[in-house]
Parts: sequence; structure tokens; C-alpha cells
Amino acid sequence: MKPVEERRAIRRTTARWCAAAAVVIAALAAPLVGRLDLASFDLQAEAIRHWRAPANEADPVVLVGIDDATLAASNDPLPLSLIHAQLGHALEVIAAAKPRLVVIDIALATGSVESLRPGYDAALMSGLIAAREASGVVATLTNEANGIALAPYPPLVAAAGADSFGFPIYPVDADNVVRRFDPARTGTSPSLLGRVAAMLHVDDRVKAAGWIDFTRGAPIEYIPLVDVARAASDPSPWRGRFADKVVLIGSVLPYVDRLPQSVNLAAWEPVSAAPPGVVLNAQAIRSVLGHGLIHPVSALVVWGLIALFALLALVNKMVGRWITLVAGIAAAFLLAMLLHANGFFLPLATACTAGFAAVALRTSADVFLAREERRRLTQTFGGYVSPQLLRAIIGGHVDLRGGRRPMAFMFADLRGFTAWSERTEPEQVLDVLNRYYGAVTPIVHFHGGTIDNFRGDGIMVMFGAPEPHADPCDGAFRAARGILAALDELNRVQLADYNVSLAVAIGLAYGEAVFGDLGSSDRKDFTALGDAVNVAARLQDLAKSLGFPVLMTAAFAANLSPATRADAEPVPLGEAPIKGHSSVAIAGWPPAGRSDTATVE
Repeated sequence: MKPVEERRAIRRTTARWCAAAAVVIAALAAPLVGRLDLASFDLQAEAIRHWRAPANEADPVVLVGIDDATLAASNDPLPLSLIHAQLGHALEVIAAAKPRLVVIDIALATGSVESLRPGYDAALMSGLIAAREASGVVATLTNEANGIALAPYPPLVAAAGADSFGFPIYPVDADNVVRRFDPARTGTSPSLLGRVAAMLHVDDRVKAAGWIDFTRGAPIEYIPLVDVARAASDPSPWRGRFADKVVLIGSVLPYVDRLPQSVNLAAWEPVSAAPPGVVLNAQAIRSVLGHGLIHPVSALVVWGLIALFALLALVNKMVGRWITLVAGIAAAFLLAMLLHANGFFLPLATACTAGFAAVALRTSADVFLAREERRRLTQTFGGYVSPQLLRAIIGGHVDLRGGRRPMAFMFADLRGFTAWSERTEPEQVLDVLNRYYGAVTPIVHFHGGTIDNFRGDGIMVMFGAPEPHADPCDGAFRAARGILAALDELNRVQLADYNVSLAVAIGLAYGEAVFGDLGSSDRKDFTALGDAVNVAARLQDLAKSLGFPVLMTAAFAANLSPATRADAEPVPLGEAPIKGHSSVAIAGWPPAGRSDTATVE
């Protein structure tokens, strides 16, 4: 298998393993991400409420609240007086309006108050009988601390009906918020919502556990109980408010029976407050009178979505992978909203976990494989191409179409080396050359040069490709000076080992050039072409005859920075004839008397 095909096969296998691992991670993380599903449920409910404008829906539920004004109007310090007197009068007013059902979300007294408040028992029983005969009554049961039910005063039970009581019990989720109804929570005892559903002939909608539909109805307002009770002598003004409605009576007092809920629908309170429990009962009744409770989608749908998100590991492009993940989460949320609005809840947390795990694992694997590939390429080709070119190759920045920009070029050639090599053993020649290139190559790379090629004892270097160079002429000139200085140091070793001293001639030029791959599909070189390349090569030859180790074009010298010129000012030499080229204005360096020339043959 070819290396490219082998790498592709490794990536495909890695992607499949990442997808499989993502599914496993999602399955293991499912219990830990449950709170994200709860938050998603709340967010969906809020979004759907804004989307379908629930304020325009006819509300089947009316809330009558026991508030501070109701307590103040009683002029009686005993709470039982409120329950027995005002509640009884209010029930008669409500009953006269022919409601659909009356639901009392407060616990009725467990004993008589007749000895304390004569006539109060009779008032409440009269109201309960009126409500039962008009529409039916459902009332709340409560438990003692030990779990035993507190039985209401028997005459009150008889007045309301023995089958009219239930427990208002709802599961509390992990984040301490109430969102669901579960009939199994009350065991063999009846639930308040179950009683209500049976009275409204929709009991089939509460046989299975489900989420309360918080998307239905406008924020709930309440009518003070005291206002209703005062109309006992003339209930006619309230007929339009209560007729054919489920009238729910309960406490809206601060700090009494408060439950954090998915959406705060108590219109009279801040959104951040925990609404009264009676508001939860109102919304649960709205739900069963609507499409029913919200039920989970099939497990097959959930696992299908998990698998779909896990397949994101197969997306090859890293950026595209993350973009697809974000787009997938957004699309899944919109799908979940659509299902939510139609009575189904699609949990997203596990699928999103699978998607994130798939993308993260694949990205990590790609980074690891890329580093391994970089390491392999560096080991394989690090000694054959310049670091700049290697970085461009590994990073995929080499443009096969090439480019064009102003660049600096350096040609360096050893003087008299050919004649010396003719009378010297080849092994010794190779060793001397390797020592020379070992000394000058790091200097070239340090100053940002890209070595085009070694030509025997000559070297071609470009400054400005494949990566742009901020100051190509400064880089090339400093590299030339560094080569001269390094050669002086190297010659001390060469004289001792082989009795030879090297001298170098360097040509420098600056101008526009094109660069890129040159060759065929089987063999390519990265190089540059332009007039400045040819001139630099000719100046290298001319330097040998003019006696300057470094010759440069006047254009090159003019582009040196002031800091470089201050330390090493080239000597203008005027126009010079160039073999095979028109005359060129040139400059030489170093000036006579400088010690860093390395001109010994």
C-alpha cells in the first residue's frame, strides 16, 4: 500500500473507533448529563411560549387565590375562620356560575370549629354541597410527618363527596424543580390530578407518567378569594368569569407552599421567584385538558440521534467537524422544540455528549497523527530541505502554483576548491565539504534563508520564500557576514587536519522573482526564478576577480536597513560588466583593512 493510501486508511479506521468510543462515552455519561436535559426542557418550554403566543389561547382554568387581602378581611386571628366562612361563601358564588369543576388546593379542617365559631361549619358544608351539585368538587389531602393521611372532618367529606379527595404529589427532579407528574408516586392512594382528570373525563391522559406542559396558557392571574366571598348576596357579576371553567382555589401567600417550577407562570410575581404550588396544579390541569402530558419519544429515536452525532467523527476537516457539531446541536434543539410542542420530549444531552466526544476524540486523534506525521517528515526530510520549506510542506502552505514577490538571493562558492579537489582524495574532499556546510547551514537558517540547493562547493540561498521575510536583504547580508566569520574559525581546524584553508566568494542580489515547484510529477524542486537569481550567480564569479569576498547589487545595498549599514557599510564600485548580462551597479564588502574576510587560499 502506498504511504498516502496507508495514511488515509489509518484516518478512516481512527474515525470509526472514535465514533464507537463516542457512543460508549455517551452511554456511560447518560446518568451524569441528566440535568442538561432538564435545562433543555425548560429552555424549550420558554422558546415555544414565545413562538406560539399562548396569551391568545382561551384559558380553561381560573385561579382564586387566598392572599394577604383575604386574610386581612377576615378580622379573625384563627385560620379556620377563613377556611370555613369565606371559603364557604366563595364556593356558593362559584357554584352559582355553573363551573366545569371546582378544585380546592388547601387541606380542609380535620375537626369542627362550631364551638369556637358558631355557623362556620354549616357555611363551609353549604358551599361544598353547592359546588358538588353544580359541577363536582375535588379537594386536597395531606399527610402527617409519619406519612399517615390526615382525614378531613367527616361532615366536610360527606358534603364534598367521599371520592373527591386526592394527594397533590409531584416528583422533584435532581435540580429541585418540579416538572413531572407520576401517578405511581401516590401508590394506591388517589392523586389530586387523577381525581381532576376523572371528573373531567380525561383520566386516560394521566395513567402514565409524563412532563407537565408548561407551554400552554398565558401567565396566570388570580382573583382574591375575599372578592368572590363578598359577592355571596349577588353572585351574578361572577358568572362570566367562572362559567364552564375549572375553578382552582389555593394559597398565593408569600412563603407558603412554594415549588420551583420549569417556568414561573405566576403573573403577579418576579420570574425568578418560586411560584405557589397551586400554580403547578393549574398548569397540570391545563395540560390534561390540552394534548395531555408530555411523554418521552421512543428509545430508538434517542439512540438513532446518538448514533447520528457519533458519526461526526467521520467528518475529515477539523473546522468543518466543529461547525457541523454546532449546526447539529442547533438542528436537534429545533427538532426537540417541534416535538415538545406536539406532546413529546426528546432528550438531547446524551446525543450532544456523543457528538462532542466524537468530535473531540477525532480532533485529538488527528492532532496526534499530525504530530507523528510531522515528526516522521522531520526525521526523514529534515536534513534534505531548509526548515522554512519543511514547515511550509508540513503545514500545507506550499502553493504549487508558486508566487511572486521581491526577494534576496545569495550565491556562495569556495575559491580554488575545484583545483584543490583534483589532487585530493575524494573522502577528504567530502569530509571538508561536509564540515563547511555543517558550519554555514545553521547560519543561513538562523537568518531566515531557504537553501535552494548545494552545487558541489557552491550554495544557492533565497530569502523570502516559501515564507515571506520581513527584511530579506538584511537577512542575506548578515548570513554572508556570518559565513565569513565561521569560515575563519573552520580554517583553523582544517589547517590542522588537512593542511587546507578555504576562501569563499559571495554574490548578493535583490529583485522580484517567482517561486514554486519546478519539475515533473515524479520529481520536483522548490526554487525561484528571476533576473536577481542570475545576477547573484554572476556576482559570485565576479567577486573572485575583484578581490571582495562579498559583492552585491546597488539595489541590494540600498535596501539594507540603517542599523545594518551603520555597522557594515558596503563600498560602491559603480557599473560592472556582467557576463551574459547588461552592466549592473554594484557594491563590495568588506572594505580594505577589515579583518573578517576569510580570503586565504
